[in-house]
Amino acid sequence: MNPITYCMNVHKGESLDAILQALKDVTLPLREVLGERGTFPVGLRFGAQAAKALRVPETVKRFSNFLLHNNLAVMGINGFPYGAFHDESIKTSVYQPDWTSPERTSYTRDLFYALSHLPIARMGDYPTSVTTVPLAYDKGQGISESVFEELCAIALFLRKLEGFTGKRMCLALEPEPDCLLESTQTTIDFFERLWQHPHWIPAYRHYIGVCFDTCHFAVGYEDPLNALRNIVSANIPVARIQISAALEFNRYTTAEDLQPFIDKEYLHQTRRREENADLTCFEDLTETILPKVLGASGRIHYHVPLAWNGTSRLESTRRVLTPAFWRYVRAGGWPLEIETYTYFVYPESLRTKTLSEWLLDDILWVKAQLRSV
Repeated sequence: MNPITYCMNVHKGESLDAILQALKDVTLPLREVLGERGTFPVGLRFGAQAAKALRVPETVKRFSNFLLHNNLAVMGINGFPYGAFHDESIKTSVYQPDWTSPERTSYTRDLFYALSHLPIARMGDYPTSVTTVPLAYDKGQGISESVFEELCAIALFLRKLEGFTGKRMCLALEPEPDCLLESTQTTIDFFERLWQHPHWIPAYRHYIGVCFDTCHFAVGYEDPLNALRNIVSANIPVARIQISAALEFNRYTTAEDLQPFIDKEYLHQTRRREENADLTCFEDLTETILPKVLGASGRIHYHVPLAWNGTSRLESTRRVLTPAFWRYVRAGGWPLEIETYTYFVYPESLRTKTLSEWLLDDILWVKAQLRSV
């Protein structure tokens, strides 16, 4: 069965001490309840503060020893949010610095340096990966030459790092609504341009790929199975699949139903589906936008628990993860990471379980889908 874990961006705290505490308080007890034998994969999240701390050889060695002592190994690192990810307004700043900035490159190199010194989970033929922003938030600026140059430089860096360490690692761009990479087509178009860049060589092909988030494609009304198949058919490496579900509303949904999902922290790109199947796109779910989405069906980039059954007026896009999707994913053997980072802004209706309980239920739900096919 595919390696399965959860993304630790759900936990609060930016320091290494906070990350270690989360591993002790949640990850290790979760493994025990699951009855996992052998090494347990973890999906770490390091912001810039933790990444810089891990530059120090003694520090990264201590962190590595903790993982080894507790029989944990790294499936990958979430390198998407550069700064704090909880308890403050993040919105579009989550994409900063983007791939036009040298800071993004430096931060990403720090993450790969740390990863090269940590125990790596066994994932068949798949390399461990660092996820990153979908190039940049789309303000109509297009993809600059510097983005291609920075990614070619990262590919060269990873090739050299593999030569020194023997570890193959991959940078996984994560398409997301309203970004330069947001759909199957924009992703394929970008990689075809990247592969034609003068600084690119065929030997780099293994080092730059995609993190496929099922919530993100569902928000744009793309069938996840078709999207994944098309990306694979385009020979784009899929380093990791994030299993997640978006919030879905229908024409009976009221303002009172959706209002609790408005928060000041995260960006919730919203799509209203018109009767002719066209999408009306809103950059966020706000008090101002709320009345404009009512009276039709639609989807919101709000990660809800996979194990949540929904209500008559609010559902989740987990239903588009069909048996055919699970058969394809199981056959492909991709590493799977559950991502539900919104736990601490859940409305009261979803705060019926603790974080650990939701994580357990979500992992068990994913395992059940894989077993069923």
